[in-house]
Amino acid sequence: MGMTPKAHAELFKLPKKARLDLAERLWLSVADEKSLEIPDDHKKVLKKRLADYKSGESKAISHEELMRRVRAA
Repeated sequence: MGMTPKAHAELFKLPKKARLDLAERLWLSVADEKSLEIPDDHKKVLKKRLADYKSGESKAISHEELMRRVRAA
């Protein structure tokens, strides 16, 4: 059973917070971490970043700093 264009339009009228909550709930209803395959190249990047962090080569930043950088990009 698909949603009608009218139903979609109504969802888009929801406040941003409500849409984000709905998106999260929908994602969690289908996401199964055990069945999600992580590509090998992603694993390599994650391992390198973790090693850099543990060695002190890279530093953690605050959420505020992250958002500042994202908005500046």
